[in-house]
Amino acid sequence: MQVKSMIELPPKAVDRLAGGPTARMILSTLFLVSVLAAGEVALAADGAEIFATLKCGMCHKPDKKAAAISLAEIVRAFSDKAKLVKFFNGEMKPLIESDKWGMMRGQLEKIKALPDQDKEALAGYILSFKQ
Repeated sequence: MQVKSMIELPPKAVDRLAGGPTARMILSTLFLVSVLAAGEVALAADGAEIFATLKCGMCHKPDKKAAAISLAEIVRAFSDKAKLVKFFNGEMKPLIESDKWGMMRGQLEKIKALPDQDKEALAGYILSFKQ
């Protein structure tokens, strides 16, 4: 014996219950906006995850120079996401001189191999350290 878990209603009954086609459109729009907003939060979380996965934090600290330049210094040099993504893609030279550049080259190759969306997320995360 098969039991249905949901009652199927004809489309006109659904329209009446939801307040008509206009209400359905409003509800659909609200749903879409909430999904898109959740995606932005996920994007920020993904940037932090990529930063952690690539172990960027071993050298780049938020506000102090450790083994490499700080995130605050990166934010000051690469003031917008487009510049930082260009750097990640190897389309521009580093804006900060560092004697540790040799270590960063290997990491940059890993970043270049990331999908564009991940580079955008990583850049967004780094730029979130703006002081």
